[in-house]
Amino acid sequence: MRQRVGFTLIELLVVIAIIAILAAILFPVFAQAREKARQAQCTSNLRNITMAMMQYINDYDERVTPFEMWGGFTGCRDVVYSGGDTFRLGTGISEACDPFQRWAHRIHPYMRNLQIYTDPSGGTDVIRFEPWFRGGCKQAFAPVLGQPALVAWCWSWHPMFNMIRFSYGYNQLLAAHAASAGNLAKIQRPASVLLFSDSSHKDAVPEQVVFGQWWDPIYIVPRIVYANACGGACNPRARIEDNTRHHNGSIISFADGHTKYMQFSQIWARGLEIAGLDQMSRFRLQ
Repeated sequence: MRQRVGFTLIELLVVIAIIAILAAILFPVFAQAREKARQAQCTSNLRNITMAMMQYINDYDERVTPFEMWGGFTGCRDVVYSGGDTFRLGTGISEACDPFQRWAHRIHPYMRNLQIYTDPSGGTDVIRFEPWFRGGCKQAFAPVLGQPALVAWCWSWHPMFNMIRFSYGYNQLLAAHAASAGNLAKIQRPASVLLFSDSSHKDAVPEQVVFGQWWDPIYIVPRIVYANACGGACNPRARIEDNTRHHNGSIISFADGHTKYMQFSQIWARGLEIAGLDQMSRFRLQ
């Protein structure tokens, strides 16, 4: 009688174990390769956003897009430069409350691509346009249980941005100096000052750096370092490596137009320089 030749149970188990070991080795490699591809896409996005800003600068006498202060703090009034180191509250509508004045909307004609504002590796803000909210704080309050409630922090967006995951932030200290209070000629070392970056907020550097007293890195770079978390500055539990966006780092574009990846430890150590506080002064708000 013929005997059938096959694998023994032990042989099958050995083969399965080898496959499992190889898979355990290769899957992290595949994940890293995928993240590297996403990082390259993010770098391309920020490079294109930066080039759009450079075209805007050429059209607007070497000025970047205007400074946007949080509308909820100013009552949606605009913030006007009044000379020296002083800003004052104006009588018009703040850029932050006017969907046609936001920095992303201002540079959008130079790109015409909404997907460019989305980082494939993350982002914390999905923009939701409400038909009743068309700009101005008088329309930025919606009734909730019979009481007025501030919606979207007075961040009015043009409806074309609806449901776009917004992943990048803008340096408001640079905007204050190179838009409202001057132009790029005021920046001594543009190759070291952040323009745009991966960010957990539309502003990569908060207004506290422009007007406040807080120069500690905890108030300067957490939106950049922990770009996939909201409130890294005020929530220590969010300040973990898992909330960094690209292999424990972020992509940053600088005021001279170049874009590069930086590890979070380097961003943290160079926070004052990256924000521009080593060469740009703070302002007072009257």
